[in-house]
Amino acid sequence: MLKPILKEPSVNESERILSAIVSNTFFSLWCYPSLFRSVGKGKEFADLTIFFNNTLIIFSDKGHVNFQEQNDVQLAWSRWYRAAVRESAKQLYGAESFVRNHPDKLFLNSRLEDPFPFDLTKPGLKIHLVAVTGGIGQHAQRFFNSVGPGSNGTLVYHYEVSENYLLEKPFIVGDVDPRKTFVHVLDESGLKLLFEELCTPADFIHYLETKERAIRSGSFLSSAGEEETLATYLQEDGGYGFGDLRVPTGYEGHSFRIPEGEWKHYRQTVAYALRHGHKKNAKLWNEIIARFADAITDACVGEAKDLPFIGHSNALQILASENLHSSSFLASALFEKFGLVPKGIRSARTAPSTAKPDRLYVFVFFPWDDSFTSYQEYREARTGCMQLYAYVAMYKYQKAKEILIFGADTKGGQGGSETIFAVDGTVPLTSGEREMAQKAMKTLNILDNVSERVIRTSHSDADVGRNDPCPCGSQRKYKKCCMVTGMH
Repeated sequence: MLKPILKEPSVNESERILSAIVSNTFFSLWCYPSLFRSVGKGKEFADLTIFFNNTLIIFSDKGHVNFQEQNDVQLAWSRWYRAAVRESAKQLYGAESFVRNHPDKLFLNSRLEDPFPFDLTKPGLKIHLVAVTGGIGQHAQRFFNSVGPGSNGTLVYHYEVSENYLLEKPFIVGDVDPRKTFVHVLDESGLKLLFEELCTPADFIHYLETKERAIRSGSFLSSAGEEETLATYLQEDGGYGFGDLRVPTGYEGHSFRIPEGEWKHYRQTVAYALRHGHKKNAKLWNEIIARFADAITDACVGEAKDLPFIGHSNALQILASENLHSSSFLASALFEKFGLVPKGIRSARTAPSTAKPDRLYVFVFFPWDDSFTSYQEYREARTGCMQLYAYVAMYKYQKAKEILIFGADTKGGQGGSETIFAVDGTVPLTSGEREMAQKAMKTLNILDNVSERVIRTSHSDADVGRNDPCPCGSQRKYKKCCMVTGMH
């Protein structure tokens, strides 16, 4: 039986701000301001914890640490670094060690009554560590402006030097301890920027992984700021709509540094404008995820209340695992179809994930009519219809390993809810299910009429050819990226 997830609130204002920023990307279902460990008398585990797709992101927030500007800048910096960066790293390493050694000892509250709802014992758990610092930007800007006017008020990153060197160089941070898990040190501006631009769980996690890999391989040596690193990442093609950090072509085997000015340059490019359009579009997709996440967290789902929490979470995780490009494309496909379906007419559309080629979505619009005696009866009928679409999709699209069915009322209808469920496309249909799929196609016209359609994007006024570059900016051919097959 699904139960509400009751979380402990953040301890201070700095942590509340951090939680608000992060939850816009990871939603209520995967964002936990305070967790507690049963070993050590219910001590707080971390300032903020994210769990998504067997990946744990642990945050330590030191926004309350003041920079003692009344002192010599060298002394003030060394004291601030020890209190904000080194202490954060110590807390993060301790939290990581605890999870590795006691994955089943985390709880939602200090009373240790409700266990953390996700399974941290699964093989392959990835852990990322993030140290968040606050109130340092104005001091950094004042210092760097004294060296060269016009500098950004952000921390500078040198990853190839020792911590002793960093203690002597004001407003420069790096790899806290190369022997341990990498710690991302983010000032307030860097944190906000990352979550504004990497506004899906998939994008943010991919960025952390890419950055860690580049630094620890020895190829990425320094950056003039987190915004410069992000700009470089977003301008490199990492495939499937993701960015990358790598040595420029022709310089393989060498290392690279990122200078100041990359973010300013990127803001003036067409790629930035296109990405801005994708962000606006993907926001619609995120709004759907947020509604489902809140319903699951509050245990207010309209259907399948008898299913365990993890079953609901796994289905929603599929929607949330699309990156920005894919979320934008799927939102276009969903809402364009919603606008085209006449009131009272059942219709559907399939759309592939552009981030996960073996994932297929089926958007089913099932109308309410006066023959239903209650809304519950309507929802049951809609779910039954969605199941038929699932069988037909598995029958017709046998290369799809994962199929997600999304159900809603038609435009202007009385049904204000949505339903989702996922099916495993790798499990073969039984002979009875195959017969049911064939019959549904023939007698109910479910996914029986296939026609290719070209989706217009917000930045394109003309149809795009199959072999043209995809307008989403992925640098792949349109037929292998955002072209959708429409179904009736």
